Amino acid sequence: MAEVFLADTGLRRLYHPYDGGADVILAGPEERDRLRERHRGWLSSHPCGL
Repeated sequence: MAEVFLADTGLRRLYHPYDGGADVILAGPEERDRLRERHRGWLSSHPCGL
């Protein structure tokens, strides 16, 4: 299976896994910042965390 996207029922959050990582799109910057802080070890070593 390729190009899979998972979403909440309100389509406010998206999760897109792929080889080597995943993209997460959240409802707003506050939620993003909380998730980033909670899972800092999952981020790339790139200065932008990408």
